[in-house]
Amino acid sequence: MAASSVVRVKGIVEDCVGKKVRFKVRRGKSRSHFVEGTILNTYPSIFTVFVENKDFQRIVSFNYIDIITNYVEFFICDEQETRIV
Repeated sequence: MAASSVVRVKGIVEDCVGKKVRFKVRRGKSRSHFVEGTILNTYPSIFTVFVENKDFQRIVSFNYIDIITNYVEFFICDEQETRIV
């Protein structure tokens, strides 16, 4: 994995700060779930997403490598459901 790909992903995520996103987290062979949230901040190694459902509020953090390895897939909540990376 090249450092340039991490920098590229970080730049894309930084452009999405404040935007509503939908993400799919893989939890094993065939287990995954979709969650909606808002990208709050980016940091050198991680970024944070604010998730609010009717039952709870939570801030979740992800590594940029999670996107590169497809552990998590992010989609911008727009008409096309644009996938981040």
